[in-house]
Amino acid sequence: MSLVHLKTFLEVYRQGAFTRAAGTLGLTQPAVTQHIAALETVLERQLFQRVSRAVTPTDIAHDLARRIGDHLDLTEEILAEFRARSSRLAGTVHLCGPSDILSDLVAPHLHMLCAERISLQLHPTIGDEIRDRLLSGNADFGFSVTLPPDDRIAHTPLGREELMLVATPSLAARIESEDTLSHGLERTPFLSYSIERDLLRQWIEHHELDIGRAEESVTAPDLRALRGLVTAGLGWSVLPRYLVSEALEAGKIKEIEGPNGCLTIGYELFWTKASARTPRILRARDLILEGFAA
Repeated sequence: MSLVHLKTFLEVYRQGAFTRAAGTLGLTQPAVTQHIAALETVLERQLFQRVSRAVTPTDIAHDLARRIGDHLDLTEEILAEFRARSSRLAGTVHLCGPSDILSDLVAPHLHMLCAERISLQLHPTIGDEIRDRLLSGNADFGFSVTLPPDDRIAHTPLGREELMLVATPSLAARIESEDTLSHGLERTPFLSYSIERDLLRQWIEHHELDIGRAEESVTAPDLRALRGLVTAGLGWSVLPRYLVSEALEAGKIKEIEGPNGCLTIGYELFWTKASARTPRILRARDLILEGFAA
């Protein structure tokens, strides 16, 4: 049994197919098949059941993956880290995430990557497309609040941001003049980030308010667009502090505080576990984290 065979097993387990695992590992499909067969011979157990072009892990495969997965990932990262110390890191790193997060939250922290001659390409992407880009190899890193759980994707926190309900000073005064905050919000048009209204819903639920049948005047997939519309007086919205701090200081908009104190959300960095075996990607990840820490 070798480390290479275990590495191949773990990739087949995570990808669910020999062909996809071969592409990720840079091997031929026959080589992957040979590695799995050799491992099954040593263990004297079947690891996968072949079904059409996919494979289904057996119970022994589930147990083996659970016991070696994190250890093997860590070993690969340590080896990649040592290789990175003598590797030329110049190249292109692809970053994806919502356009507003990339431009306003992420961009100011990328100078350390450029200092090491790593070129960057930013790809505006939202929702499940971030996960799909990572798994297909069309992006090296993703930035988002959340992603659907996937054993092939690793993540780490970058920081937290306060969510704030904001409106123009005149509109805020009108909302706060009502007998309750719920009534004031319900009787004033609002602007939301997405059809699911995630940020707005979180703020309303955190403060235990009821906005009834409040009128939604605009839905936009870019928080910067909402900031502009709020500043123009089209309604109230819930936005992260980093996007509205300058407008607040300039007096263009005003925060409407809720009764239950500050609400924050976390932003995370995502990458595939397979890509962390590449010295350049591992170094890029460390530089991104250093940039945010600084």
